[in-house]
Amino acid sequence: MTSFICDQIIDFEAASAYEAQDIERLIEQVKTLVAESEESKVVILLRNAHYLTTRAFVILYNYIQEPFSTNAVFVLVSSDKSRIFPPLLDLVEHRQSAA
Repeated sequence: MTSFICDQIIDFEAASAYEAQDIERLIEQVKTLVAESEESKVVILLRNAHYLTTRAFVILYNYIQEPFSTNAVFVLVSSDKSRIFPPLLDLVEHRQSAA
């Protein structure tokens, strides 16, 4: 396992910001933070991820699939795994098994 000490934490509460435009703003915030310094490490804590709309999940999924900086780590927290976008779960499970 690779160690990761972060410089920034984004605490994103999906229960109150669950629409596509909320995720788009989050992704822009992440891109900005990572672009400010190549050494900057950012952790995005996405709480209550199961509240995201399908469109918001698709946007997040597409962003995570793109080659983006290894300086950003998304942590999805949910009390209901069954409501997480299935392709996103498949992607996460595939990457865990490859590691």
